Amino acid sequence: MKVTERKLGRIFHLQFERGDHFYGELNPFVKEKNIRSASVFVFGAMDTLDMITGFKSTQGYDVDRRHFDDRRELVGLGTISWPDKPPEAFGEGVTWTEPQPYIHIHMAVSGAPGKTEEVLAGHLSAGITRGLSVDIYELI
Repeated sequence: MKVTERKLGRIFHLQFERGDHFYGELNPFVKEKNIRSASVFVFGAMDTLDMITGFKSTQGYDVDRRHFDDRRELVGLGTISWPDKPPEAFGEGVTWTEPQPYIHIHMAVSGAPGKTEEVLAGHLSAGITRGLSVDIYELI
C-alpha cells in the first residue's frame, strides 16, 4: 500500500442549471481555478447522459458505451488530476500539447421514468444537466 498525506485546500460548490453541458462547464472551471488534485461529488439529474462501463483485460478494453436521452438521476464520486499524457481510457489517437485536467467520475444512474428497477453503474462521459450539484474538495 502507498500512502500520501494531503491537506484540504479550497472547497467549491457548483450548482448546474437545466441545459448546462456538464463537462463543457466543469472543465473550464477546473482550468480557471487551477484545481490540480481533488475529490469530486456529484448529485442530481440529467436530461441526457453518456456513460461507459468496462475494464481493460489482456485482450484490450472491453467497454460498453450507452447514451440516454430520458431524464435520469445520478450520484457520482470522482477525482481531478492533471496527467502528463491522455489516460489510456481515452483510446488511441488522443494527443495533448500540454497536460489537461482529467475529471474521472464513477456513477450510479437511475432507470428512466417508469423504470425504477433499472439502476446502472459506470463512468460519466457526457451529459446535459436538468439540475445538479457538484462539490469539489481540493487536495494539496
